[in-house]
Amino acid sequence: MKRRKILPGLLLVAILLLGVVASGCMGGGGGGSNTSSSASESESSSQSSSYGGGTSTQSSPHGGGTSTQSQSHSTTTSASRPEYWSPWNSTVKVALNGKEYWVTYVKYRVSVSGSEGSGTYEIEKSRGYNNIHLYATGSNGGKKDLGEVQVFEYWGRITPIQDPELQYPVEYRIWVKDFSPETDQYFLAPMPNFAALIQGSTVGIEVKYGDSHYLWTNPASLGHYSEMPYTEGDSEVMNTLAGVPIYAYWMSMVMVPLWGDISERDLRTGGSYNEGFMGIGYSYRITPDGTVHIGGYSFWTADVEWSWSAGTVKGNGSAKISPELPVPVKIAGSFAGYSEGASGQISASLELEDIKLSESFGQVEEPESTWTPTHTETTTTTTITTTTTTQTQTQPENWKRAWDASEPIAIGDTAYVIKGVSYDITYKTAGEEVHYTMERGYNETDGSYVAYAVVRMDDGSTYTFKVYTNNIGEYTGWVLWVPSVFELIESGSSFEKYTVQGPSCSYTYDASGNMNGDMNCGAVITQNPLDQIWDVYNGFSGGIYGDVVDVSDLSSNGNGYTVSSDGTVSFSGMDFNLYNVTWSGSFMSALPANGYTLIAKELPFPIEIVASISGMGGGSLYLHVKITDIKMEEAQD
Repeated sequence: MKRRKILPGLLLVAILLLGVVASGCMGGGGGGSNTSSSASESESSSQSSSYGGGTSTQSSPHGGGTSTQSQSHSTTTSASRPEYWSPWNSTVKVALNGKEYWVTYVKYRVSVSGSEGSGTYEIEKSRGYNNIHLYATGSNGGKKDLGEVQVFEYWGRITPIQDPELQYPVEYRIWVKDFSPETDQYFLAPMPNFAALIQGSTVGIEVKYGDSHYLWTNPASLGHYSEMPYTEGDSEVMNTLAGVPIYAYWMSMVMVPLWGDISERDLRTGGSYNEGFMGIGYSYRITPDGTVHIGGYSFWTADVEWSWSAGTVKGNGSAKISPELPVPVKIAGSFAGYSEGASGQISASLELEDIKLSESFGQVEEPESTWTPTHTETTTTTTITTTTTTQTQTQPENWKRAWDASEPIAIGDTAYVIKGVSYDITYKTAGEEVHYTMERGYNETDGSYVAYAVVRMDDGSTYTFKVYTNNIGEYTGWVLWVPSVFELIESGSSFEKYTVQGPSCSYTYDASGNMNGDMNCGAVITQNPLDQIWDVYNGFSGGIYGDVVDVSDLSSNGNGYTVSSDGTVSFSGMDFNLYNVTWSGSFMSALPANGYTLIAKELPFPIEIVASISGMGGGSLYLHVKITDIKMEEAQD
């Protein structure tokens, strides 16, 4: 089956983000031998903790504003056992003096030296709620203010202490709809948590470096699906950190498998161990050490010393860690260089200089921010609710076929064959808005078939696409029904020939490769961004079939989506109940995507799709696809 690139602007952003986000696993020890003064371990425990702590008014013990939050969602996370370390897990609360706290601010000093470069940096990160103005791109290309909204913010600043390439601090804000484990994944890492930018809940980002500034906001994340994202400033600011070696350091450090092994050891007891994992041999010793004072708090610690070897590459290091903290207090050593397959080493150190804790998330702190805030630091009240709609689930559930109408569908006691579908289609990019209608279906003539798509543009022009085939089942499986002419003629399904007839052009292409006419005839359809984004297996397929979220049933909400009843629709003299699946997630695991899809359980494809796929640099796409008619015939015995 032929495949192709989609939306070059979106793809470039995806590559950029994936390059920034890439990191190794946190570890995981393998088999081996150990000698230990004690090997006692206790069972792990779990806790269910509300992100905002219920309805509360909470001031951070270190200041930073006041915010009242009423939240109904919660998460179940692995609680940090008193004697065991849970490295880099920012979704677990810190247990201290009989209370539990979120880490809301950290400050590191990081030094790195290796083939990727060298430098020393002060790294600050904080998280909490904030009020910002949400912008969209207006019809005239200017800024459109959609009003003030509350968001969850990740603030950070990287200040160069010694780096000839980085002249000024880099300060950034990442805004998401609300706290979630997906957006929070890299909060404690000593680098910007740009991984949050690929989620459907991404509201925007703001970056400053010297006099350069960049702002991008995504209205679709808050339900404004038809509004285009707004961009302001110099996008090159996003590349400022590309040469900073902290990325290589982070990746090399977390790839060391001993972290997973240490997390399973009793730090109060200590001991010496020898392990091996995937060709890496390492030994380490744990020594309980006492306490350390940081940020006005006291934490008991243990010292860890290790050495490792991977082939001819060897290294060693030491760390001071506390099982009461999800980050190391100090760490220094040499690590294998994994960038571009390098087998060299990176020498690095990290020290936790400050930390702030709070029982719930309040106003985000931005210590000594270097730019004028685009938000207001006021006391706010926000109610965030999650509604679960329970439906009585009955057969049939043809919607799960995901565009497959190759077999008759059962509606009541009768089986029907789908012969045709009509669409009303609108799409919008940063530079244009286009509307047209499309009729799709097939006819049978003397044992062979003609699959067709007739597209009528708003300017009065009509394009007719026909595919002649002896195997209509290859088309009714999905390519005939998705609203994409490109998929119809370029899916790789068997055909004898296909033809295109436009208002002043025509084209024919047969299975032997013979061509006749204007090969660009109909390109206004087949090459437009909406037509090319569809693909049931590795493209967009409606938002609910694993392309953004994976909807398993219509009886309850799920991961990234909610379900509710939404009226009825009539086709072929029959009425169908509609279900609205509102979803938010990541398209192709790289781009924020938001929208809703209307489903009738008896029909094998969505009835209406509203979606916004958001990318920086003008690569965003809004689409509204609605079925206006379905032609069905009773199946013949």
